[in-house]
Amino acid sequence: MKTIEAKQNVLGGRWERIGPRVGGTVSVLAVSPRFEKDQTVFAGTLAGLYRSTDGGRLWQPSGTGLNSPFIDAIVFSPNFEKDRALFVGTRQGGLFRSTDGGESWFPVEFWSQGASVTALALSPTFSSDGIGLAGTEGSGVLRSTNGGRTWNPSNFGLLDLSVLALAISPNFKEDQTAFAATAGGLYRSPNAGRAWRSVELGDEEYVVQSIAFSPSFAEDRVVFVGTEAHGVFRSTNGGLSWHAVNEGLADLSVNWLAVSPSFATDRTVLAGTSDGVFRSVDGGEHWERVAPGAAMTITAARSPDGRLTVLAGLAQAGVIRSDDGGLTWEAANDGLAGRLIVGLWTSPAYPTDRTLFTASLDQGVERSTDGGESWQTVNEGLPTIQVPALALSPSFPSDRTVFAGCADGLFWSRNAGDTWTPVSDELRGTDIRSIAISPSYPTDGTLFVATGDNRILRSVDGGLHWQPLKQQLTEEVVALAVSPGYAQDRVLFVGTFSVDPKQGIGIAGVWRGDDAGDRLTCQTTYRSGNRWVSFGIPSTFVGTGMMFAGVHNAVLRPMLPSTSAEGFSRRRVWKAEPVAPITGSVVALAVSPAYAEDRTLFAATSHGVYKSSTGGLSWKPISDGLTQKSVVAICVSPGFAEDREVLAVTLGGELWRYIDV
Repeated sequence: MKTIEAKQNVLGGRWERIGPRVGGTVSVLAVSPRFEKDQTVFAGTLAGLYRSTDGGRLWQPSGTGLNSPFIDAIVFSPNFEKDRALFVGTRQGGLFRSTDGGESWFPVEFWSQGASVTALALSPTFSSDGIGLAGTEGSGVLRSTNGGRTWNPSNFGLLDLSVLALAISPNFKEDQTAFAATAGGLYRSPNAGRAWRSVELGDEEYVVQSIAFSPSFAEDRVVFVGTEAHGVFRSTNGGLSWHAVNEGLADLSVNWLAVSPSFATDRTVLAGTSDGVFRSVDGGEHWERVAPGAAMTITAARSPDGRLTVLAGLAQAGVIRSDDGGLTWEAANDGLAGRLIVGLWTSPAYPTDRTLFTASLDQGVERSTDGGESWQTVNEGLPTIQVPALALSPSFPSDRTVFAGCADGLFWSRNAGDTWTPVSDELRGTDIRSIAISPSYPTDGTLFVATGDNRILRSVDGGLHWQPLKQQLTEEVVALAVSPGYAQDRVLFVGTFSVDPKQGIGIAGVWRGDDAGDRLTCQTTYRSGNRWVSFGIPSTFVGTGMMFAGVHNAVLRPMLPSTSAEGFSRRRVWKAEPVAPITGSVVALAVSPAYAEDRTLFAATSHGVYKSSTGGLSWKPISDGLTQKSVVAICVSPGFAEDREVLAVTLGGELWRYIDV
């Protein structure tokens, strides 16, 4: 382990990236219309948007202004070289536009606010006709005729309003042809998306997931579609009739199709499937697998030297790249982090055992025993890789006990995550969202969990048996925390979120539960645009009642702390200290173990990390070195008084270390 002096010399108050945490699930890729010249490509992940200007070798975050990290659709303006315009569709966040090549993004006026935009397509003559199509989840197709400034429904004839893919003919100016793929089949528009008619692929009802035109469509009339369970279909007459072309295609679940820009001569088509990337060099007649992995998206373009460059986005494994048309591949994840990490936990003996855990919604539980330099997936026995909650026993160094919550119940490991088993039959099938563990768990066996149906349950025998709290809340429970003096005061804290039915605004609540949580009283509420509530409870809470709650862009603290924790049970006036910009969110708090002496705490926000050395009275940004400013988790080393170490995870899953010099 490095000495403190060495760390200070290396870091000097800057954040340093630790360990290989790149990759993740890539849902969409898009290349510039002038890729052979500018080498620009964008990757949409479930944890943000990334841009590369060297053909996909090196990536940088490109999401300034986006309000949703879930990127489902990207499209370049055909005149990108001059107008620098792109559109991005997000899940439950609507549509965004950039006019500076992806440096910044702005929301577009949309018919359905908060819509999930799943597909985008622009006319090849977009700069003159201004026509664009946007597919949504549940609202059908929206159409723009003014360059994407405004969008309106265009669903006449469309019987399924959940659109999975869109494509516009390369010869659109003359033929006005567009296709829409849905779970109920394929639709064709002969009039620029004003009206739609169902297209029969065969005798069955097919879930269509992707569409790809031949670049020479005006001459060859070739178009391909990929289906969820029936492989690839091809039309050679502009979509009037279709034939399955699946010889050699071992996996018939086709997520994405890409056609070579030189299809007229090289006849190359690529298919991204759940079992890898498949390639055809005879127009789809025969296929062979050329790369393993679940390929979610794929794109192909000519490189500056004339070769066919192919990029594929994989589930969990990021991007792979080929410079020879798909024959050989290499990982291309430098700077790209698309993991859905939701939390970071340190061992109570972290200064000596260097053990860390993360939980995620796409890769389950991971563990490091060298301070984050390397990681191991530890999911054996867990029924899912979607794990939103984790908690370590306060005696983890000796009992090696970890708890994990998921939609299938509560699980525990008695060997530091190597294997997992259900904690109790009583919680089988219960959706566990949050876990809080008593600091005196080794003696009192107390655990709390919050469930997906907003119940709070308590166990006093290590998780074997559970009872609901005597008082339950109607609000959504989003956070739990236990007093550091729980053995004496038996206090639980609950964070909630609700929407005011009259004003339609979000309200975050901070609740105190005395009598081991049975007697809940609301301490304060705060208007909030998100569902996050985070707690920071210093050891001085016992005797002072001082604690902190992160809500919206502020950190709340009670005014005039009482001389005893018991007196704090009354509702008091709370002070809100804005930390992040008004558009930001405080997602996690971490308090120094030596708070009584140093009054230090840290706030992780969507705009970086902030530090207070004044007990929350004032804050300063400490984000120097972070390439991704959206931070999802933060921890202070249990040995902070000596090692001054702070750890943070940014959106996408990268781990960072900061030495507070």
